[in-house]
Amino acid sequence: MTTALKIEKGTSMREPRIFAYGFDAAGFSTHRDPVFLRNVSQIEFIDFFNPISFEMADGVIIPQGIFERIERQPSNFGAKTTIAVHKASMLERERQLFDCLRDGKWVCFLVGEIIDELPQGFHTEPINDTDLCKRVLNAFQVGRHRRYRLYTEKQQPALRTEAREFDLYLQDYGSATTVYELARLQPIEREVIAELDGRVVGVEFDRQLFFLPFQTSEKSWPTALSVAKMVAGAIVSYRRSRISDIPDWVDQLRFRSEEDLYLEINSLLEQVNRLESQARSWRDYKGILTTSGSQLRNRIVAILESVFDFHVEVAADRKSAVITEDDHRPILLFQSSSTDKGIDKDFIDQIHMYREGMGLSKSLRAILFVNSDMASRDIRARAEKGVVEDIVRYAAAQNVLIVRTIDLLLLMRQLEKDSERKKRLMQLFLSPGGWLKADWESHKTYV
Repeated sequence: MTTALKIEKGTSMREPRIFAYGFDAAGFSTHRDPVFLRNVSQIEFIDFFNPISFEMADGVIIPQGIFERIERQPSNFGAKTTIAVHKASMLERERQLFDCLRDGKWVCFLVGEIIDELPQGFHTEPINDTDLCKRVLNAFQVGRHRRYRLYTEKQQPALRTEAREFDLYLQDYGSATTVYELARLQPIEREVIAELDGRVVGVEFDRQLFFLPFQTSEKSWPTALSVAKMVAGAIVSYRRSRISDIPDWVDQLRFRSEEDLYLEINSLLEQVNRLESQARSWRDYKGILTTSGSQLRNRIVAILESVFDFHVEVAADRKSAVITEDDHRPILLFQSSSTDKGIDKDFIDQIHMYREGMGLSKSLRAILFVNSDMASRDIRARAEKGVVEDIVRYAAAQNVLIVRTIDLLLLMRQLEKDSERKKRLMQLFLSPGGWLKADWESHKTYV
């Protein structure tokens, strides 16, 4: 992690912007309007599915466990437990989190009980990477286990606070369930925030990454606000009192280990940049659900060439394109269209007449890619929409195959890992019929 001072310097002229993320997924009632705390920060409660990036904030507060849902069910062979994980969202938030740490910002997890194993009949199943909190703890080599020892009310040990800024928060919400086991000789500054019976239950790394004990049965809006205000206030105060300016001139001296680490960081950043570029390409393909005209055509061409390795030649008038053999002989003609509604005969007549106008035989299969039902913003609703039977029959009679953009994307999803995907898609394009329909797991050509 980088020196935390960077963000303090960059935000000295304004109140820090702090996200309280995913409290709704943890069962709390939340409000969307920002809360301004004098001399502390601006707190915004960000719902779990809100796409805004962590990188827009100076600090982020996250309840542990919101990316997983664990359900236990009885069975004849012992307890059966299922787990559902928001994996794609978790991985994207993980990327954003580490970007925040690299920029000197801070992240705080509010930690209740961390479950790393599930009972499954007569055995247990490890689940130590099914939540963002777990994955970050793993990255920092932090072991953990449940605090097993039980005490009577008189025996209950007092929570020992090593950082006084957290006194009020820990007094109200700091009942500890998880105990941490910190690795020795870790090359990152860390400080214990709280101990219980000699065991670490609250810790921070490099004044940027905080893990605080958390427990409350009250999930009202006032409670959520109280928690966020106490945590934000404590962390901002804690950082201000512990972050010191290290001037640039000290970097005239570099340790050999430091040089090696920077080289490794640069190598990893290059790898991250390559992976992010690839991820952006896959996301850009989905633009065929939102675009029309030349943008739609260009994206379809990119899919056919990049994903399926077809050779595509766009006509001089830019109104159509052909998939060709290596010697430029046409195999398929295709056009792209878009509409807020369904597909009608005019689309089919247009590509049929264009084929005739180019002097091409009707026996040459024409593909009509249509971004239909553009008014709908629901992927599943679009996929489930049909094409009228009369239109499908009319298309088949004209040797035109309708492929909606949602069909093309779902076919990509089914075939992307298939080494024979080019051959398989061409077979589907050339199969008799008027509409190539795809869903999440299968596809079918309708005549």
